[in-house]
Amino acid sequence: MDKPAAMTLPIDADLARIRQAVRGFAEEAGLAGERLQNLVLAVNEAVTNVLDHGAGTGSVHLWRADEGVRVQIVDPAGRLQPSDLDRSPPWPPTHGMGLWVIRQVCDEVRLDHPEGHSRLELFMAYRPVAESRGAASATESRGAASAADAPARGTRPPTPRHPLRLHHRRETPAPDDSPEDDPERSRLQDAAGQS
Repeated sequence: MDKPAAMTLPIDADLARIRQAVRGFAEEAGLAGERLQNLVLAVNEAVTNVLDHGAGTGSVHLWRADEGVRVQIVDPAGRLQPSDLDRSPPWPPTHGMGLWVIRQVCDEVRLDHPEGHSRLELFMAYRPVAESRGAASATESRGAASAADAPARGTRPPTPRHPLRLHHRRETPAPDDSPEDDPERSRLQDAAGQS
C-alpha cells in the first residue's frame, strides 16, 4: 500500500489525537528521532495557540516533500501576525513560549494570511541541514556530484535551527530588570549556570 502524500486534520481539543496523527504521518514520511519529536512538539504548540488565542477551530495540513515534511496550521481568526513570531519569550518562562519554541525547533517557519486566515507553515527536513550539506561536500570532493544533487533553481535550503535548550538564560538583563531586583530570578540563573 502506498504511503499517503498528504493529510488534513481538523483542529479540536483532542490534542492527543492530533499529535498521534502527525507523528504517524511524519514517521511514515521518513522523519525519525529528535526531528520527529520536534515536529510533533511544534504542531502541538501551534494547534494549542489556535485553541487558546485563535478561532478555536481550523485545520492542520501535512504533506511529504522531497527534502522533508511540511505542515500548515490554518486559523480562521487570522490574528497571528509576523511580529508575534519575532517576540522574545517572557521571563520568567511560564506561558506564551509556543511560537518561540516553534522557531527554535523547526527548520523553517512562515506566516501568511490567505483570505484573512492565519496560515503558519512549518518545515522539518529529513536530516539536519548541516548534515545534508556535509554529505554533499563529501560527495563533491570525490567528484561524484551530479546536477540532480543540486537544489532546484530558485529554492533555498531551510534555515538551520538549534535544538531546544531548556536551560536558556539571557546574558544581559533588560533595562530596569536586573537579577538583584528579583531574588528568585537570580537563584534560577545561578542554578542554570552551574548545570
